[in-house]
Amino acid sequence: MVGRGIDRPHGRYRTGVVGPNRWILAQDEPDLVPYDQDDWAARFHSIDEPLEALLPLFDALRAANLRLWREASAADRARVGQHLERGPESYDLTFRLLAGHDRVHASQALAGLARIRARRG
Repeated sequence: MVGRGIDRPHGRYRTGVVGPNRWILAQDEPDLVPYDQDDWAARFHSIDEPLEALLPLFDALRAANLRLWREASAADRARVGQHLERGPESYDLTFRLLAGHDRVHASQALAGLARIRARRG
């Protein structure tokens, strides 16, 4: 469960969000094209990839997103891109969506670990 949590949702989602966040900051109302998370995961990474290979990717992408956020001004955070399915999305919103996504998967991973530990006694 932990490997899948980092591989599919975190690794791929982070890769998919790093670009749009920067597009919003660099361009005036860029189009934000949706993508299929499962297609990205199938194309770019195997579910069998070892956790040790995924954690550095996760850490690097998280650090890049946090640095960008810390350096963004209030005006930067208000900049908007046009998501082709959901409509206007600010940099602030895309960042918060990513943070919420992370929290959901962190919670899932912790619950899975708790179940494993409970079974082991």
